[in-house]
Amino acid sequence: MNMKKFNFFNFPFAGKKIIIALVCVVVLFLAGCDDTGTVSTTKTYIGGTDSIEFDFMEESPPVEVYDSGNQPFDVTVKLENDGEYDVAKEDITVTLSGFYPLDFNNPVLSKNPDEDLDKSYKDPDGDIEDGTITYVNFPDLNFVGKITGTNEYTIRADVCYKYGTKAQVDLCILDDLTSTEEDEVCDPSETKSVASSSAPVQVEDFKEEISGTRKVTFSFDVVHRESGLVSKLGSGCDDEIGIKNKVMIEVDSGLNGLKCTGLEGGSDTSGYVSLYGGKRTVRCTQDLSGVSGDFEKKVHINLKYDYKEHKDFNLVVKHTT
Repeated sequence: MNMKKFNFFNFPFAGKKIIIALVCVVVLFLAGCDDTGTVSTTKTYIGGTDSIEFDFMEESPPVEVYDSGNQPFDVTVKLENDGEYDVAKEDITVTLSGFYPLDFNNPVLSKNPDEDLDKSYKDPDGDIEDGTITYVNFPDLNFVGKITGTNEYTIRADVCYKYGTKAQVDLCILDDLTSTEEDEVCDPSETKSVASSSAPVQVEDFKEEISGTRKVTFSFDVVHRESGLVSKLGSGCDDEIGIKNKVMIEVDSGLNGLKCTGLEGGSDTSGYVSLYGGKRTVRCTQDLSGVSGDFEKKVHINLKYDYKEHKDFNLVVKHTT
């Protein structure tokens, strides 16, 4: 039996489009694979704005209790580190508020967890490993007074912890910064992509520019992307003026001659900034004297701060008949 040779050009037009699309999909897949055939990833961090997630456990506290000391109960707060920064147990505190302590048998109102909260992270294969989950329990609350009818009380859980953000960006360095060649290894005059870890304060909008024959400048924004309270590292989440909205910044290019402006109480490459309207721009100059070659150099940016959030629970107290 005679078999006709397959001729792409004799194939119907619709069929050609399908074949071309399939070929493109295969090429894109292979481009993202390593030699072992597994899909590789170059994303450094999980990313996002998650940090310590927390909530009251179900039935702890219960929805309602009775007065006159007839129903002791516990309050249990679940903590989970969904962000990408380790938190030592002594650096996170859960505090109950919103009610008069003597009404509820004067319980202990502030505690640290019993274990560290290790970060979530992306492993070398690109799989996400979850952070630590732990619990803080406040036992033996008991409404000891007497009320008339039914009353509602607020139990607020404030969680204060030290947290941080890690970010990195590729800085472009060329022997000839003024080169107009299109095939240079990188561009020293453009907005760069930022790899930033999951945290409520982010590093964004990194821009590099030429500042002389052997100098480049770069700027980036520090932006608060969540609704909690940012305050100076080690302040215990103080919301006083001059303390709140303070973030410690450390910038490291691995090269001599780096200077950043607007940093308070530190050095040329580290110090505090205040976020105005949840944002602050930082500017740095990198002197390239004595540096030769065409390459990209990682700039590491670390942010450190105290962070505080709260959640409320409405507890109903009923009169004992």
